[in-house]
Amino acid sequence: MINEEKMKSKNNILNKGLALFLGMTVFSCDLQDANINPNAVSDAPVNVTLPATQANMTWAIGDFAAQSASTLVQYMTGTLNVQQNITIYSYVPANFQATWNNHFYAGALTDLKRIIAKSEVNGSTHYRAVAKIQTALLLGNLVDLWGDVPFSEALNPVEFPQPKFDGGQAVYTQIFSLLDEAIADLNASSTFSPSNNDLIYPAANENAWRTNSIPKWIKAANSLKARYANHLSKVDPQGSANNVLAAINAGAFLNNADDFKVIFGTTPDAAGPWFGFLQGTFGQNNIAVCEVFVRKLRDRVAVGVHDPRLPFYVAPNSNGQFVGAPYGSPSIPAGTSRPGPYVFSPGAPTNFMTYAELKFIEAEARIRLGQFDLAAAAYNAAVKASVLRVTGSANPAFEAIYASETGASLQAGGLEKLFNEKHIDMYLQTESWVDWRRSIPAGAAPTVSGTPQISPAPNNLTNGAFPRRFLYPPSELDNNASNIPETSLLARVFWDL
Repeated sequence: MINEEKMKSKNNILNKGLALFLGMTVFSCDLQDANINPNAVSDAPVNVTLPATQANMTWAIGDFAAQSASTLVQYMTGTLNVQQNITIYSYVPANFQATWNNHFYAGALTDLKRIIAKSEVNGSTHYRAVAKIQTALLLGNLVDLWGDVPFSEALNPVEFPQPKFDGGQAVYTQIFSLLDEAIADLNASSTFSPSNNDLIYPAANENAWRTNSIPKWIKAANSLKARYANHLSKVDPQGSANNVLAAINAGAFLNNADDFKVIFGTTPDAAGPWFGFLQGTFGQNNIAVCEVFVRKLRDRVAVGVHDPRLPFYVAPNSNGQFVGAPYGSPSIPAGTSRPGPYVFSPGAPTNFMTYAELKFIEAEARIRLGQFDLAAAAYNAAVKASVLRVTGSANPAFEAIYASETGASLQAGGLEKLFNEKHIDMYLQTESWVDWRRSIPAGAAPTVSGTPQISPAPNNLTNGAFPRRFLYPPSELDNNASNIPETSLLARVFWDL
């Protein structure tokens, strides 16, 4: 189970980060009103509730869900307790209780519903728009991680104490509708707008937010539409690709400055999920950088010349070497590297979606449509954007090798090359597990790997079959069992054929 002391520590870090940010911005309100406890913000105005929802969203996507997905695609390997259970495919429903309830449902989604309801009464259309985009992102993560989930009857326990589980495809339909509605709301007038209480695209005041942040939120909405259209690559390869390009053409991210992310602060008590986890006892003893991933980046340009992102993703050990732990190891071997400063620093971002991801999505869609020259341009832009985002500078020598694709070079094995390169860019993000599952051929046996090619831990408990989803938590198993559609970690979400 998730340790209670860890949860308390995490909430303390989050509350302090919010306090630092909100202390001078919310009409002299008591900071306790912005606590991530949903009961504490139930009567708060939308300007106070918004940052609490963004904080909860960050922990929902970037904490245990990211740890688990990162272990399943072998960025990391668990060596003790829950993390080891993930590694050997023996995880249990209780592992997911806090993430499902505290952050997704009773946390962010409940408060976002309140923002939407209050905004419809007081005319704060721009708050409603941001809330709808966040709701869409959270629903997308729920479906991608669990499959069918409650939505249409969720968040209303009085009327629906046992909400039905909506099919993943139906929830995706709602996601696209929410994003379209949000774009319309952002283009409409509003009685008042966010400002520096928006943790994602903050601005000094409402006028500055309307001028500078609204365009970024619209780009984020269109970029998310491209992502979720791309998730349907197995369901409808051609149609999903065309929908990806339509969303991009409507106005999506243009460069790294548009990235959809949050950084709470640059001090340890205001840091995001990965830093808080890795600096604590759990992160130091229960999980390690995986040798499978480190090996992909070492000597990538030439012997002794690594991928430029390696020292940012993985810190050198005391001997100046980059060394990971074998996948499935029951302990962390001496000399194993720690995660690098791109993740393990107080100011590390929690990325919800980046420009580099969008360009990889565009490249994939164009490959599927046979537009290989345009695919190559998007692919090369994605690699360059990734290197720049992670390292802070371009790397011409690396880019001459890995960002120099042509239409001809992508015609054979282009998707495999893309999934491998995108995997490196998406280090420690839940979205990488989505890509890995999408890259498995439709109808393949459960022991067939996606791209990148990985092998189960030697002591796995599924006879080599790869997990395809999280498990529903005890709160659903105990109180809503008649509605639960599936209880196997080998069952596939609707887009994973």
